[in-house]
Amino acid sequence: MSILSLFSRFITPKYKEEATGYMDKNPEYIWVSDRSSFKAMLAILQQASSCIMDTEADSMHHYQEKLSLIQISVGKYHWLLDPLSKLNIKPLWKCKALKNITFHACDYDLRLLARFHDFHPESIYDTSIAAKLLGEKQTGLAALVEKYFGIKLNKSNQKADWTRRPLSPEMCHYAMLDTVYLEAIKELQCKKLEKLGRMEWLRESCCTLLINSKKNKNELSENEAKETWRIKGSSSFKPFELQLLRAIWNWRNKIAQKRDVAPYRVLNPYLMLDIVKAIAKNRGKINEHNLPRLPRNIKGALLQSFVKELNEAVSAPSEEFPGQIPRKAAPRTNINEDLREKLRELRNEKAAQLKIDSGLLAKQSQLNVLADSLCGTWEEKFEAAEFMEWQKEIWKSLASKAILPKTPAEFRSLAKEKLSAMSEESRAEESKKLLAELAKHPVLANGYIAAFYPTMFEPQIVPFLEKLADEGRLLLPRVQDKQKMEFVSIQNLESELHKGAFGIMEPKPDLPAFENSPTAFLVPGIVFGKDGSRIGHGSGYYDRYLSSFKGIPRIGIAYSAQMRNALPQNAMDMRMDEVLWVRG
Repeated sequence: MSILSLFSRFITPKYKEEATGYMDKNPEYIWVSDRSSFKAMLAILQQASSCIMDTEADSMHHYQEKLSLIQISVGKYHWLLDPLSKLNIKPLWKCKALKNITFHACDYDLRLLARFHDFHPESIYDTSIAAKLLGEKQTGLAALVEKYFGIKLNKSNQKADWTRRPLSPEMCHYAMLDTVYLEAIKELQCKKLEKLGRMEWLRESCCTLLINSKKNKNELSENEAKETWRIKGSSSFKPFELQLLRAIWNWRNKIAQKRDVAPYRVLNPYLMLDIVKAIAKNRGKINEHNLPRLPRNIKGALLQSFVKELNEAVSAPSEEFPGQIPRKAAPRTNINEDLREKLRELRNEKAAQLKIDSGLLAKQSQLNVLADSLCGTWEEKFEAAEFMEWQKEIWKSLASKAILPKTPAEFRSLAKEKLSAMSEESRAEESKKLLAELAKHPVLANGYIAAFYPTMFEPQIVPFLEKLADEGRLLLPRVQDKQKMEFVSIQNLESELHKGAFGIMEPKPDLPAFENSPTAFLVPGIVFGKDGSRIGHGSGYYDRYLSSFKGIPRIGIAYSAQMRNALPQNAMDMRMDEVLWVRG
């Protein structure tokens, strides 16, 4: 059986009113809210082998979220089913057509159907997932309709209140268009996916989404039993602050329920946290002057009720205050950052080759699993990362290329390759940020600073060197022979430097060597470890020189491309006390 036949139920005629890739050019919707229209709809859905579906909810407008509209299309039929009517729609979920449903970006739709009607289709086709696997830059429905058919959809009703009855003709037309074009889009996508050999990718991705939607339903039930007032950002709150937060949450919910509005429209979570922090600063009686700026409609009696609720919470016995939830011990990990970076590079290269978003191959959390040495073999890592089979096949070939450098020569070679690949814009941007770090570094504020004149592959810190020279605090190295170098005090970069050993700008021969100790060393290198390890160009000048100075801060300066997690070091290698670099 060919891969395409796996989706044959989606892309071949199902009964006399259906056609492959059908697009109704003059669509009309059928409003379904009574037994007669519902029965007529069921008669067709019981014959058809699949359908197109979308849903609308009202979470932005009302206290209790409701599934407010169900759009279903089969061929020339476009139904708008009203689940808020008194109609018993249970027979709908047993129809043959609802076993195989085409959606667009259906994660939320599946959760709504499961939550309100305990319904899960047997199989789905998601045109949004297909678009991503085809490498479409814009995967929204409006973008796809415009690209494929040159039709611009009006999305002005996207955030409308779908519980209003009757719905305006404009809203009904808008809702209908969410399903009208999907059959034709699907056919075009299937042809492209088959040509690229990605139909199996789509099938497995859709199956995974469907499986996860069932898991999410169970997780939702468990979460509902938890203390939902413990919102994000409150995990570090002490019992007194948690008592305030719970009181604010309860007050907000009472007002939202009374007004029948979404709770966030009364107080958003960020403001709730700000209110807690403001009140917690003083434990006296709370009044409106203790509060941060509230929404304009919270005033008068409403404001007084809010203040009263807070004061009652504060005056309650402290033993009634909620405690902090003990944090679960995080699973042990041992992530090799160098390996993770290598895997990210391999992922991005492969994604560019496939012309798809890199996140489809692996998310950041999955890269962490792959780079975790405690996860075992690659096969075990693929399972732990919850890769689909098509992802596993790609990563089997990528994993064999995830070879890290081991010797100093290999580290140098890799670093030079990365540095050569850096754009001028990246070099300039990182150098600018490093200059800002150098300017405010406390160790560099006074005394002589033994620095370096950068080559084209090193951070461009010349403006900082000029500042030190103007202040009479700059020391730069000069090579004496194949083993030794010395530092020289420099007041003018233009007149006191020339091209010396290795083509690097260094002090002229007639300038005297600096005889004292500097306040700090700024050290160049080809590769640095985040642990302070360093690999230079291989001549050993800095390692030999720095070995004579104990207790003086050694600060490495690097581009992000020069950074690794750790480097191999021997007894002669001098570690840095600190490395300055631009973190991504």
